[in-house]
Amino acid sequence: MIDEEMIKNRMEVLVEDVKSVRERIANAEKQIMDDKATLNALLGAYQQCEAFLKEINDETSDEE
Repeated sequence: MIDEEMIKNRMEVLVEDVKSVRERIANAEKQIMDDKATLNALLGAYQQCEAFLKEINDETSDEE
């Protein structure tokens, strides 16, 4: 038979589960932000390499 104490205990477990899920979501959101920043840095480095290659090719063309 279900009594008031059992329901209250279940509610306490649910509260802890909610806290746990919220924490996981917050961690995941932070990881996404960190990954986006890393992606932007990588893309910027790639663009810089492209610019260097263009400069090298332009200088080579001028020398010919």
